[in-house]
Amino acid sequence: MKKYNHFFFDLDGTLWDLYTNTEEALRILFHEFNLPSDPAFFSDFYSKYHYHNEKVWALYRVGKIEKEVLRTIRFERAFEEAGHPLGASEIVRFADRFLDVCPKLPHLLPGAHELLAHASKNGKLHIITNGFKEVQGFKMEAGNLNQYFDQMINSEDVGKRKPNPEIFEYALKKAGAAKEESIMIGDDWDADILGARDFGIDQAFITHTEQMQLKLSGGDRTNQVRHNYSPTFTVNNLSELIQHF
Repeated sequence: MKKYNHFFFDLDGTLWDLYTNTEEALRILFHEFNLPSDPAFFSDFYSKYHYHNEKVWALYRVGKIEKEVLRTIRFERAFEEAGHPLGASEIVRFADRFLDVCPKLPHLLPGAHELLAHASKNGKLHIITNGFKEVQGFKMEAGNLNQYFDQMINSEDVGKRKPNPEIFEYALKKAGAAKEESIMIGDDWDADILGARDFGIDQAFITHTEQMQLKLSGGDRTNQVRHNYSPTFTVNNLSELIQHF
């Protein structure tokens, strides 16, 4: 078994449970904003929000949409498609409150602490994230994650986002790590897995996000991510990685 000395983790959707925390935050905000309480409406909005959120984040990664636009347009489009459009000022207030509430929720993916405790005995752990710099620290604190990590590399500090090779180059240099002793662990096929592959480091693909996308699409496999590459490791959950590290 190959020995890794440096473990580079994505945060959102890999360790911090993006879907559970988002759902909890949206339920809080629906109550605060007196939005429809019908469960069917919430379910429809929730699935539409994730669809648009994924679309705009893909654009953000490659510099085709600005951060401030991303923050609001994902909600604007989801409410419109759910048949309950909000005014511009209310969308801004909703988006601001979402970033107040959601990052402070503590839910992690199952097995996160067990994997991190195990990996930290064998090497140094680092975060590479494209997430908004002003909120990622709240997520780390809420999930009690800071104890494991040496470095947190944020794309806003680098000026480049995953999958750009420059963020991986920056991260390895900051960590004092060599490619051959490093691995990237993430849930985003393009940003984490192909980004790491193209940069020249091993990859561990966590399929949780892909499974959630499939579930929210109603099981329509035409919307499932299609792969023509086999990562170093592919696992359904974090606990499965312990045996490889």
